[in-house]
Formats: sequence, C-alpha cells, structure tokens
Amino acid sequence: MTEDVLARLAQIQRHTRNLQAAVNAMQAQPQSSSEGRGTDPSGCVAVVVDPDGLPSRIEVRSGWQRHVAAEELGPCVLLAYQQAVAEATRAWSESFDRDAWRSQAGAVRSGERYDTSPPPLEQVQPFGSPRDPLTLTEEALKALKTTRDQAAAPSTSTGWDGDRAASITLTRGGLHGCTINPRWALRQGAAAVNAALTEALREARAALEEQAARRRAEVQCLDDLAREALATLARFQDLIDLPKER
Repeated sequence: MTEDVLARLAQIQRHTRNLQAAVNAMQAQPQSSSEGRGTDPSGCVAVVVDPDGLPSRIEVRSGWQRHVAAEELGPCVLLAYQQAVAEATRAWSESFDRDAWRSQAGAVRSGERYDTSPPPLEQVQPFGSPRDPLTLTEEALKALKTTRDQAAAPSTSTGWDGDRAASITLTRGGLHGCTINPRWALRQGAAAVNAALTEALREARAALEEQAARRRAEVQCLDDLAREALATLARFQDLIDLPKER
C-alpha cells in the first residue's frame, strides 16, 4: 500500500513538473512581436499598442470629417484599439515554436518526463504532519497579501490635453475610454486633434506609471512588515526555547 502511494506521488510530481515546463515555454516566447496596429472600420483612426497592451500612438487621418461624425471620433479610437490588440495577439501567437509547444503539451498528456532526475520523494510530507510555525506564519501572511491584492479595485488614470478637449483613460489592462469634444474637433484639423490625443495619452500613461510605482512601494512596505513579523516571532521562539534556570 505504501509503495502504491509513493508511486502515485511520484507520478503527480512528474506531471506537475511537465506542466510547469509547458508554462515556462509559453512565457519564454519573445514579446517584441506582440506590438500591433489597428484601424477602425472607417479607416480614419489608427492605433498602435505596445507589448503591454497599452496604446503608444493614436492618429486621426486627414479628411476624417467626410467619413465619420464628430461624435463618433472617440468611439472610433476604441474600435481601432480593439483591432490593434487583436493584431498584437495574432502576431504573438504566430511567434510560438509550435513544434516545441506540441512536444511539451504531448509530454504532459502522456506523462513523459523532461528531466532525468528522480523525483524528490523524500521531500513529501506525510499527511497530518505538524508544520513549522514560522513557515506557517509566512504562508499566512502571503495569503493575506494575495487576498488584499485581489480585492483591490482596478486602477484607472485619465489624461487630458491642455484645452481639455480630448481625454484618454487607461487601466492596467489597456485603453478604457476616449473622449473628443465634437464641436472643438470640427473647428480643428487632424494635426490639432492628433496633438491633443498625444498629450492626453502621455498624461494618462504617466499617471498610470505613478500609480504602479505607489503599488510597488506599498508591496515593498508589506514585505518589510512581513519580514519584521517573522523576525519577531523567531525572537519569541528563541526566548521560549531558552533553558529555565533552576
């Protein structure tokens, strides 16, 4: 019975390593090809997205007034962005080494092993074994951090041009909104509209990066507090373990 259990554990460990190898292969694909360019159905607006899925350039073509209404210009930016993301996704998927990916995926299904090292069965803890209190505390703190991050609402940032005629709203996932004052746009040429969009996009990206920097600082602070908590618990454990004087 014990040998059957150990054999099953070894099989699970091999399968886990194969899955991790397949995920690593996918993550190792080059990201340089994941930039994309898209246009709206009218062809009046073009958007370029960077490898992070954020718009890096928005361009309204001359003569757009003959094809779309001024009120539709903002929504056209969103449509062009969606097309750019789709193009980036297609380019990224085509960059895969499909043969290597199929080989790894097939190994996961068939249970083949990628390495020749024996599974570290000696590291498997029997069911019901006591846990080290410091390790347990560390894992609890990590779980609390994960819960906190998941509960946080997605951050957004909005940038405006100097005249507040155009705005760009970004999230960590990409372009969330675009507004262009239709009356203002009708009085301007494409160059002025593009300049306003460029300024608004630059402001939005800067605000998003500032929010990301604050999040990194908060995470670092949380990590520091976690380490201090572990050090404090370790100190308490040392005091408890001191031999009592008779």
